[in-house]
Amino acid sequence: MAEIRHLIVTGASGYVGRGLVAAALAEGRAVTVLGRGARGLPAGLRVVPWSLGDPLPPACLDPALPPDHQALVHLAHDWRERAPGDDRNRVGTRLLRDGARALGLGRIVFASSQSARPDAPNAYGRAKWAIEQLFDGPGELSLRIGLVYGGPPMAMYGLLRRLARLPVIPMVAPGTRVQPIHRTEVARGVLLGLDGPLRGAVGLAGPVPVTFGAVLTALALGTGGRRPIIVPIPLRLALLGCAALNAIPFGPRIDRERILGLAGTRPMPSAADLARLGLPVRPLADGLLGEPAARRALLEEGRILERYVLRARPGGALVRRYVRALTRDGAVAPLALPRPVRAAPGLLRFIEPLDRNAPLARRLALATRLVEASPAGEAALGRPGRARRLAGLAADGALEILAMPFRATRALLR
Repeated sequence: MAEIRHLIVTGASGYVGRGLVAAALAEGRAVTVLGRGARGLPAGLRVVPWSLGDPLPPACLDPALPPDHQALVHLAHDWRERAPGDDRNRVGTRLLRDGARALGLGRIVFASSQSARPDAPNAYGRAKWAIEQLFDGPGELSLRIGLVYGGPPMAMYGLLRRLARLPVIPMVAPGTRVQPIHRTEVARGVLLGLDGPLRGAVGLAGPVPVTFGAVLTALALGTGGRRPIIVPIPLRLALLGCAALNAIPFGPRIDRERILGLAGTRPMPSAADLARLGLPVRPLADGLLGEPAARRALLEEGRILERYVLRARPGGALVRRYVRALTRDGAVAPLALPRPVRAAPGLLRFIEPLDRNAPLARRLALATRLVEASPAGEAALGRPGRARRLAGLAADGALEILAMPFRATRALLR
């Protein structure tokens, strides 16, 4: 099979599309965008005007390359398809497929979904399954993509990030099992699929299903938040509430399709497909550790702990030094510090563990070492006058006596 050196991508401005374009360019492949623009994409990309329902324009080909070194990657989806018999996505995709075959492209990859099946409860899942049936040629591949997370908070991942910030989350079917996969792994899987011999429907999703409730909990804890309380909502009640809210003019809109899609998701076997692709997929918790949101949470943690030790606001360089020291041996998860402590770091005294091996105790020890070794720490923790030193010791002793029952109770409850 010829090496694919040029990608023609629909839906390139979307959540998955942006990651795929970045990965393809990083590998030295050329990219042409089919669509109305290149919003959010690197400058200088070639854009060929196109909308779903239009035939594949021959101008999308790179004349400097043979057609079999070029591929179509179809990510675009028209979300207006709702009513039975409305098959605009299938009709538009058939036009694309026929054009790609006529041009002699080396590969056609269609972005399908874990929810694709003929009896899916929502139109999206049924449409994805119907479109998969179109790609039965030797160089044609349908990738059934799981729950994508990571990168910018867009699409479903953006919604999940917002939900994970809530202390109480009402949720339809929290026990539904989904298969998370990082956005960079999806992009890598698409590129591996382009170059490999696979055909037909292939699972591109985490090999170990996890519950949807566990996903939201991992998102909350992975950014330093607290474990949310998840309240199950019956599907019938959720659909009634959705209809009532959508009937209110100018009110919030809730997509019935997404509710049905979540409730009807089923696990799919993907381990063998991932092995054939040669794609390792990280567990959700590991994938979240490298996210920008997790780093911001670690910076906030360092600011809180160092302010507690220093009794003054630490500088940015000192906080960054804390994060570098903490992650020297690999990514780590931020601590889930209570909200009052975030607002008033002095309250850490009341939850400081008696056990020196506890995670918070170890990180406080790290923060203390860094503060003591810094110029700001030497100045603030240096030798004060006798009266000031005695007053500080007395205040510390009083606070320790006051905090000790709380710390001891916390230790007993663990």
